[in-house]
Amino acid sequence: MALQATERARDLEAYRAELRAAGLDAPWAEPGPLIRPKASAVRARLWRWAEIEPLVRRSAEFMTPGRGAERRILRLDNPGVPERTSTHTISTAVQYILPGEVAPAHRHTPNAVRFVLHGHGAYTTVEGDKCVMDPGDLVLTPSMTWHDHGNEGTEPVMWIDGLDSPVVRYLENLAMDTYPEERQPVAAVSGVSERRYGTPGLRPSTVEPGRAAGHLLHYRWEATHTALLRQRELPASPYDDVLLEYVNPLTGRSVLPTLGCYVQMLRPGIRTRSHRETSSAVYHVLAGAGHSLIDGVRFDWTPGDFFVVPPRAGHEHANDGGDPAILFSFQDVPLLTALGLYHMEA
Repeated sequence: MALQATERARDLEAYRAELRAAGLDAPWAEPGPLIRPKASAVRARLWRWAEIEPLVRRSAEFMTPGRGAERRILRLDNPGVPERTSTHTISTAVQYILPGEVAPAHRHTPNAVRFVLHGHGAYTTVEGDKCVMDPGDLVLTPSMTWHDHGNEGTEPVMWIDGLDSPVVRYLENLAMDTYPEERQPVAAVSGVSERRYGTPGLRPSTVEPGRAAGHLLHYRWEATHTALLRQRELPASPYDDVLLEYVNPLTGRSVLPTLGCYVQMLRPGIRTRSHRETSSAVYHVLAGAGHSLIDGVRFDWTPGDFFVVPPRAGHEHANDGGDPAILFSFQDVPLLTALGLYHMEA
């Protein structure tokens, strides 16, 4: 019996060698299930703004002011992700641009968003639409839209860049083009997308052609914050408290097909219920102090901090202070929803 088993194993190994030579594989030849679960490489982690900010400001010492401003970024490096991005689907960085600097116009296959943290006077022009940005504003640069940005103010400006580049890289479609000139032509009026789509409950009857024409590109903090405050006295989610998603007003769907943007308020004394989601998320603390439990590990956060929630990690949030805590987040919920893979469970 043992001899037969040994001969069978030898024959199977010889058979597998023939398969490999022919460029084939027999997954049933290995013990275990045919479709094997894969553990997430993303780790829960917190980045302190007290450590990030001085390093961001020091980056100007090592890069000549002027052109190349689009490269002065510090990326959030998750130790579990081989690509050194914040999650397996989301790349997050803090960008620093000095007064007078211009990032030459370009476009790329990844979708991108920027959320302004500090400073006034910066702008992003997307397909000719100049968006003058202030702290708390969200600006979109959808896939393959021409965009450039600069700082026309008197102080440095910082913002968060969020991209779906890990997804595009995995799909082997990562590419970038440079515009023939440093800046693209600008429309006669600024804030074109805001004029079209920035009034709640109303939208134009016609949509002009173009990659960016069907988007609201600029979401202003004043309107976002007002919307949050109006929700304070209403019933809220037991898992996220007051949660709002930025959406495309033309379609009602997420701002980008792969990347959702959210803002939420944790009211004083609130502790949300623990839950798991198949999605991953990168959070940035805009105001307040509190903590999050992620798979049983406590992460205490204060304004400016970032933290990551990996896929399927149990998590809950708590406001430990007397003032509302406000969190902004990038999440890959739209991508997983489109694939039928998004689920949440308590």
